[in-house]
Amino acid sequence: MADAVPEPVRILYVHHRSERSGASGALAGLVSRLDRTRFEPHVFCAAGGAAHQLREAGATVHTGSVAAFTHIWASTYHGRRWLLLVRELAWLAPHLAGLRRTLRRGHFALVHLNDSPLVPAAWLARRAGLPVVWHLRSALPEDDGSRRSVLLRRAIRTLSTRTVAINDDVATSFDVGAAVVPDPVDLDRFRPAERRRSKAELGLDEERPLVCFFGYLYPAKGFREFIGAAARTRDVGVEATWLLVGGGVRDRDFFRRARGRALLRLGLTRDYEHEARELVASLGLADVVRLVPYGDTAPYFHAADVVVVPSQGPEVGLPAIEAGAAGVPVVATGTRTGGGVLVPGETGIVADGRDAGSIACAVVELLRDPERARSLGAAGRAHVERRFDAARAVRGLEAIYVDALGRAGP
Repeated sequence: MADAVPEPVRILYVHHRSERSGASGALAGLVSRLDRTRFEPHVFCAAGGAAHQLREAGATVHTGSVAAFTHIWASTYHGRRWLLLVRELAWLAPHLAGLRRTLRRGHFALVHLNDSPLVPAAWLARRAGLPVVWHLRSALPEDDGSRRSVLLRRAIRTLSTRTVAINDDVATSFDVGAAVVPDPVDLDRFRPAERRRSKAELGLDEERPLVCFFGYLYPAKGFREFIGAAARTRDVGVEATWLLVGGGVRDRDFFRRARGRALLRLGLTRDYEHEARELVASLGLADVVRLVPYGDTAPYFHAADVVVVPSQGPEVGLPAIEAGAAGVPVVATGTRTGGGVLVPGETGIVADGRDAGSIACAVVELLRDPERARSLGAAGRAHVERRFDAARAVRGLEAIYVDALGRAGP
């Protein structure tokens, strides 16, 4: 009689946001490449764009409320934002009830948390006797000696079986012994391409250099500084087209509805896309700066001459990796070491400061020296091939799952 084939291990990924984001995209990339003979992916998250994205990636999606108590450099409770904590507390009971129900019905062997704020989910998973792999995607606030940072570190050390960070900067910020497993990038989708032809396909001027920003329009991501850098670059006589590829987290219709208007009045949300358009108009940049909604970003990487990642916090994100894969030089702020994402002076430039002037100086330097820009882009591609290959990243996480399951025992 032939030996029975073991059933795949059922993993429940818990994701914290309803809208599509870099975190949901990275999780979708992981889910789509997971070895299905060994692991069966399920996701618990709120209904919305992220749930649809993860379902398309091949996960079985269970929707319900998610309470995520934020404390990262880009999002903390302060001032009126303490009211957001009230909202999370209101969602806590339905979140725990829905997740507990999913855990009981699903017969999962392991829970993977897709970001640091998911403390209630970690507590519930450990109460259910399940090992927890905790994925850290964003660094703590830079005043990391605060009581909230201390408590979050303590929770992670206590509740996590294995901890993973997406880059060296994040791992250093938390200091909880996290293994660094970079987010995977599709090296075929993001690849060096003929830029003039790529610009023409997007309806852009083939002769003008193209400078791009990728991401939702948050102040922490530096969209204001990017627009300011466009103005300063124009003022020194360097012509370029500047694209903000992303848009606001909330669409315009949200701010026309009663809930959106109420949140605006309470100061609990901002229409940053509207603010970006107003800033472009006030600086007279309508013929220089354009806003592009989220969609397939790869064509814009193929067309870009420089990608700016103007982080206002202590790390750089996925756009720097995707730019490297496309062979495009990066101008970054926030990180000092590159965090393993880029190598300062070899695959890109880390600007001297986080302000518009520092960013503009670095961009002008590259636009005036195309040969250096090409050299940085080629080195960036080689760096990404060595460090961010998707198959290698996923196999690394699978090895961590096996280790976590072994630590949990039978």
